[in-house]
Amino acid sequence: MLGTPQYILLLLFLCVGSTIFCAIFLTFPSLLGQTIGKKSSIAKQTKYSKEILDISIVPQKERNFSDVQINRMTLLGRWLLSSEGSVPPTTINTKREPYLILIWMHGKFLERRHIKRFTKKKFSPWQNCSVTKCMLTYRSRDIAIADAVIFHLHLTKDISELPARQHRRQRWIFLTDESPMHTFLYGNQQISEYNGLFNWSMSYRMDSDIPVPYGRVVRRSRLNSGIANFPKDFIKKSKTKLVAVMGSNCAGIKRRWKYVSELKSILRNELDIYGKCLTGNVTACPGHFDRDCEALNAYKFYLAFENSNCKEYITEKVFWNGYHKLAIPIIMGAPKKDCEQLLPPHSFLHVSDFANPTTLVNYILYLNRHDDKYLEYHEWRKYYKVINEHGYFGSSSRHYCRVCEALHYNSPTVKVYEDIESFWDKHRDCTS
Repeated sequence: MLGTPQYILLLLFLCVGSTIFCAIFLTFPSLLGQTIGKKSSIAKQTKYSKEILDISIVPQKERNFSDVQINRMTLLGRWLLSSEGSVPPTTINTKREPYLILIWMHGKFLERRHIKRFTKKKFSPWQNCSVTKCMLTYRSRDIAIADAVIFHLHLTKDISELPARQHRRQRWIFLTDESPMHTFLYGNQQISEYNGLFNWSMSYRMDSDIPVPYGRVVRRSRLNSGIANFPKDFIKKSKTKLVAVMGSNCAGIKRRWKYVSELKSILRNELDIYGKCLTGNVTACPGHFDRDCEALNAYKFYLAFENSNCKEYITEKVFWNGYHKLAIPIIMGAPKKDCEQLLPPHSFLHVSDFANPTTLVNYILYLNRHDDKYLEYHEWRKYYKVINEHGYFGSSSRHYCRVCEALHYNSPTVKVYEDIESFWDKHRDCTS
């Protein structure tokens, strides 16, 4: 990690008892289309307190992250993986005015997810955020005064859509929720075309400058609090079906749907396919990410087969269709090692552990016959909590909050991705 600021313990203690982390709350009506005045100078770089830093590393060590992995994370990333209720990092913010965050070109389109959460209501992006001293704008002319500019690479048609750089202190952030296999929606672009342009990365990976994972797992602050309202007989009462999969991208990787087809030939009516892929045997659930598919509540297992097998690419298929639905996710996507680090222990099945679809089916049927063995895959709920915060299915979106937090917590040292493939490379980070 590049430079780190010093913790000021006195400020930390004063902030705990005051308003939300000593931040100035900005009401939602002032959210969009506003500008700020004269820019203040960037904070000087200092060093973190070793004692505080060591505390922040503990949860990552429990997940068997290597020292190299931990050092690649920003302090924001480490904090997001820390235990429930952990105190946020001390802000390095020295600005009197709020930070201005510009969403370049596609702010209005992205609003339906990150502001409206696919509803007709507008939510403040700073709701339950550890800092609130930020404002959003979609106006291109605010490029001259914005502190940070977010570029959504998936929607960017080519490099000519990017504006001229205004000043060195302005943070240019590339955002992608897709894997390196599907970074660009338009044309045959190469990520290397964007070398030397961006200062910060913003993706689902925890080593991003601004991590925005599809979901997070944190250790609970109180033992057993996760099963206080967990029905012990939920299997008999609500889990009336065996396996489900819901497909919106019928192309993806051929192996994914070939594997599903083989499972279907063995399980027959025990596997329900939602959607048009493989001529699904049940009616597709309404909506895409905007509405929840309540029918999935009835299944014991969910096939969380991703459209890419890439590093840390774990999506709502696991966090929502799996854990949120009280189902055991069966994962094809991120390597098993990544899943073990980012997901609760003994909470999922990974296709790499099974020689073929037949052996996987045999184990599914074994767990189905033995409730005690099935329930062992839910024991983690006593100790860990899964947080969905990607804006899908009515869950809150934390994307813009994370940018605001990064502006407060990340090192002020200016960095540039001169070789962006050193961070984001489909050949190195993905497998066929």
